Amino acid sequence: MRKLRAMLVVACASASLVTVQPSTPSARAEGGAPADSTDPGAETVTDPRLLDEMEQSLDDAASEPRGGVATVPVEILTTDVVGVATRVRAAGGTITGSVPGALVQATVPVAAVESLAESARVSQVQYPRRAGHAPVVTPARTEAIGTGPTLGSEVASTGADLWQTAGHLGTGVKVGIVDFFDFTAWAPAEHGALPDAAHQFCRDTTGTVPNLCNPNGTISSAAVLGTESGHHGVAVAEIVRDMAPGVELFVASVGTTADLQAAVDFFGANGVTILTRSLGSAYDGPGDGTGPLATVVDSAIGKGMTWFNSAGNDAFDLYMRRAVPTSLARAGYVNFNDGLHGAQSPINDTWLRVDSGPGGGGCYVLDGIRWSNDWYLAPAQRSDYSIEFWEPISSPGPGNDWVNPTAVLPVNVDGAGGNVIDANQLAGADPLEAVDRVICPTNRFSEYNLGESISYIRIRLNPNTRVGAVPDTLEIALATGMLEKAYSDATGSAAKPVVDSRNPGLVAVAAYDPAPGWILPGSDGIGYYSSQGPTTDGRIKPDVTAPSGFASTVFVTFHGTSAAAPTAAGAAALLQGAGLATPGAGLAALVKHFVTDLGPAGADNAYGAGLIHLPPPPDPAVAATPGKFVPMALPQRVLDTRQGAFHVGPAGTVGPYTPQSIFDFNVRAWSTIPAGAQVSAVAINLTAVAPPSLGFVQSYPYLKARNGGTSTLNVSTPNVTRPNFAIVPLGQNGNISVYVQAGGNVIIDLLGYYLADQVTPTDGRFVPLTTPERWMDTRGGASLPASFGGTPRRVNATEEVTVPLLAGTQVPDITAAGSQVSALVVNVAAVNAEGSGFLRVYPGGAVNPQHANVNYVPGSASANTAIVPIGHGGAISLAASQTIDMIVDVVGYITSSTAAASPVGTFVPLTPTRAYDTRALGQPFTAGETRGFYVTGGTTGVPDGIGGISANLTVVAPGANGFLKVYPGLTPPPTASVNYAAGKTVANGALVGVNQIGVSNSVTAAMSQSGHLIIDINGYFVAASS
Repeated sequence: MRKLRAMLVVACASASLVTVQPSTPSARAEGGAPADSTDPGAETVTDPRLLDEMEQSLDDAASEPRGGVATVPVEILTTDVVGVATRVRAAGGTITGSVPGALVQATVPVAAVESLAESARVSQVQYPRRAGHAPVVTPARTEAIGTGPTLGSEVASTGADLWQTAGHLGTGVKVGIVDFFDFTAWAPAEHGALPDAAHQFCRDTTGTVPNLCNPNGTISSAAVLGTESGHHGVAVAEIVRDMAPGVELFVASVGTTADLQAAVDFFGANGVTILTRSLGSAYDGPGDGTGPLATVVDSAIGKGMTWFNSAGNDAFDLYMRRAVPTSLARAGYVNFNDGLHGAQSPINDTWLRVDSGPGGGGCYVLDGIRWSNDWYLAPAQRSDYSIEFWEPISSPGPGNDWVNPTAVLPVNVDGAGGNVIDANQLAGADPLEAVDRVICPTNRFSEYNLGESISYIRIRLNPNTRVGAVPDTLEIALATGMLEKAYSDATGSAAKPVVDSRNPGLVAVAAYDPAPGWILPGSDGIGYYSSQGPTTDGRIKPDVTAPSGFASTVFVTFHGTSAAAPTAAGAAALLQGAGLATPGAGLAALVKHFVTDLGPAGADNAYGAGLIHLPPPPDPAVAATPGKFVPMALPQRVLDTRQGAFHVGPAGTVGPYTPQSIFDFNVRAWSTIPAGAQVSAVAINLTAVAPPSLGFVQSYPYLKARNGGTSTLNVSTPNVTRPNFAIVPLGQNGNISVYVQAGGNVIIDLLGYYLADQVTPTDGRFVPLTTPERWMDTRGGASLPASFGGTPRRVNATEEVTVPLLAGTQVPDITAAGSQVSALVVNVAAVNAEGSGFLRVYPGGAVNPQHANVNYVPGSASANTAIVPIGHGGAISLAASQTIDMIVDVVGYITSSTAAASPVGTFVPLTPTRAYDTRALGQPFTAGETRGFYVTGGTTGVPDGIGGISANLTVVAPGANGFLKVYPGLTPPPTASVNYAAGKTVANGALVGVNQIGVSNSVTAAMSQSGHLIIDINGYFVAASS
């Protein structure tokens, strides 16, 4: 027995019964226009639906006693929204909506359509497309709603119950839901207070009656009263409330793509940071993450939202794909039998049976027929197909799915008796047919769905075209209905608009539904219906899996990805409410990180990253205590995710990582830090190895900071290795997290660690120099290594040089036994490199060091901070793999055990926080500009009266090659904190003293060239007055 697919209730016009021979389609000419091409737009307008509407509008206007202006609603696909809108108004049209960078929606005179289609930067003019439909797969509940709050099992199965018990409710998080709502099903005891007018948005410009909206812009239940579609949105809201009861809900119903953009604008204006949408969509692009709806997704994420979308319920009976051979004759019909689907079917099956689904009134809805391999070809190179629709005169009988009919009638698909849909691909139409079309046969012969219809689809290669050099991949997607038995495919069914988005802030959610009758046989629990990837450009979809098939007060049980998406959104609200991620890609990445891997190891096209399961909630924050620094004798490589002999660390950390990945790591477990040591933070050198994309890498305390809230190093050139120094507080269970936003491999070298609860230690205290000092510059202008003989030159590859002691330095004597200095805090720069390579700095006399402090490429300076223990005689040494100039600046030192006991210079770790960002202020530095600013108070957690800060300094998009200086006081030192190249974003970890006189609690920043500056703070050093 076939599994039944629930469907959206649609209104269908009755089709007339006209008997014709199957070989003679009742069709209009190519492009939808009569053969004499007298219709407006016959040459440039290729959307059959729009051509039909234009003709109908002309007929209606002609029938008016006094005549009238024939108008038609349109979507104009264009990147020049402003310019096209101006042209529309000039042509007498009215703008009804837009998507910036994608489309203009308008009502225009029919006479103006062709000229608009021919306008510059207009790719298509088409009838407005619906933004979505409800893919319901669950029968509506008929019994009364319970008398008290009922939690679905998704709360416990995701671990959300533990978070709620710990007080994490999503409070303060605003969630927007895009769906259809029958508010008569809304029960305040279960769903919270009904959203008031300020929390509702509705815009429906489809022209359907009844409209989704009330005149005041709120949602009307009339259009969906008592339907599964109307109950759908209420059930979604219930899940969000169950998962995160403290959220503030906003709801929206929309008609077209432009209406959806308007809803996104409404959400953005109201501070919504999580958007959940459990709707499907008709094809609007090639399945590679482009198209008008993808642009709406980008807009939402650009406004600071994370978008959760159901992956779709299309993996069974709603989607199929077939390869059309290059040998298909002109005017030949596509054979749907590929030999893999159903042994009973005839060898040549050119009649694809489609049954309408339960409750469809004999109608079904097509999302479209697509062959995306031709999408980016010139029109003359595209295959051109026409789609015929037929229905049987008599019942084919039970089980005769594969019998080619002998007597059929045309199905009226255009209101004029035609049974062919045919956009003219050779004239510029996208390789896409029958988009969002309602097909209503008149018979009721379906043996699968009582009272429903049977029809047949035939796809013909038009006589004036041929299949190209490679087979066409033909995709047939239904929104409702049932494809021919055993003909459907799961692979590729998720390549639908919104779901296929490339934006990392979009999370497409599959359904984990292990209940008998709903699980995909042989799987780890994925729903048999849950759409699967890949996208047409080969990316993995869905992104993640969440529970489905649990109890609901709206439905008996809520099956489908429609239930999974709000479950994921609710989990995200808990994470964001706990302060653990920034909205957008950062939150999306964290949700995809907290999963249990199912199916094949790693991400796959059924489960995505895995099944969402939140970790135990974070412990309550504990006040940080001062600590002292313990340097490693030599930097210790504790993690290297490169494969093979390079790899160091847990087996699960083998890279390279894809962009937006997160991993958690216990530094202590892979180091020689003594067991039982109370470590509060680690000093590391973090290196991004060959990241494939632009972006950043962030290290932070596990479950104690916002993923995406700060950065540790920036990647401004792909595939270039980039290191940076960082002090990282330890998080829950002593772990740190690394957000590999740019992707690639990661290396962590441990330089030392901070012991907590050290109030007045002798050793391990940081003493910043009042004025940082330049101890060595091989270009000249500062001391040279003794081995240079007084002549500036570059350091040869593998040559070791010892940094000379600066006369008159502020640093206590480091050459004598019993020195009060155990390590120097330095900024090391590589300049004028002969080739790409690395530089290391280490204690004088060290044997065989294996780390790297600076990675460099020719043409730009590279710098990094390091804490270097002093070696024999107080020496520190450097060596490089390529010939370069070297610069060493000393910014402070670490005390030894011979120093006096004192709290001054102990370190207090903090949750990493963005303290300063000129981008947010809209005030970049000008070339040569100097600014002073406070580093205490506000959101930083840094108290007044400190001695210094541990910070990450990032220069963004500088106008020219230059340097940044950050220092205490008013007098600029001869040193640099960051070296940068024009247009390249670069970061450097730094330990910076703060002003102790004058404007206290502040630092000074000076930029030699224009650019933006970001300062992230992860801790502070105690001063005498702290």
